[in-house]
Amino acid sequence: MDPALDLVLERGSKPLHVTIAEQLAAAVASGALAPGDRLPPERHLAESLGVSRMTVRQALGDLERDGLLRRVVGRAGGTFVAEPGSVPALGVTAGLSAQLRRHGGATSVEPISAEVEPAGRRVTAALDLKRSDRVVVITRLRLAGGKPLAVERSTLPAKRFSDIEDMDLSGSLYDLMGDGFGLRPVRAVEKLELVEARPSDVRSLGIRRDAPLLLVERIAYAADGRPVEFARDRFRADRTRLEIESATLSE
Repeated sequence: MDPALDLVLERGSKPLHVTIAEQLAAAVASGALAPGDRLPPERHLAESLGVSRMTVRQALGDLERDGLLRRVVGRAGGTFVAEPGSVPALGVTAGLSAQLRRHGGATSVEPISAEVEPAGRRVTAALDLKRSDRVVVITRLRLAGGKPLAVERSTLPAKRFSDIEDMDLSGSLYDLMGDGFGLRPVRAVEKLELVEARPSDVRSLGIRRDAPLLLVERIAYAADGRPVEFARDRFRADRTRLEIESATLSE
């Protein structure tokens, strides 16, 4: 049964899809939306909020990637509030950063900087570029309940994402890469390690200098098989966790 949602869209400085995503996330956190609840159709949400279906779809997509919602296709399908105990399989339906955002209760993201610069040696190798190529480095702060959860740094080849640094970076970066450039990442290879906080992490995340962080390093690939993102996401280890469900156990 669809829950009765009482959402009031307050138009401010934030993009509309970000505001909608934050309100839905708050409804989940407060219990107004319970696990298993089905949300009203996109068309109904768009009409009630006075926005386009594309805006609603972007908000729902953000929450789905963060693990708060799940979408089911078919006659009995729709968009549902995810069960808190459900853990996507690693490398199949969700990546490491997506799971850490979900378990950390991420609700929004704030851009810190977006700059075009020469590609360094490590980025050149990861994105299969030439040393003369330039890249766009996008740094954003992921928030959970208004508190810092992670600093996310994504590096993209500038020649494939022209002027993306001047676009709205407060929503889903992958939606922007897909809708604006036709290069949505569809596959990623990720590594996880424990690192110490750097001075910049101390300022952005509000932690002590030697605090442990979970570093996720990722190379994401578009449908044509070419790498389109080299990312290094640094999560507060005291505010999230990683869960892995194993289908087969061995000693």
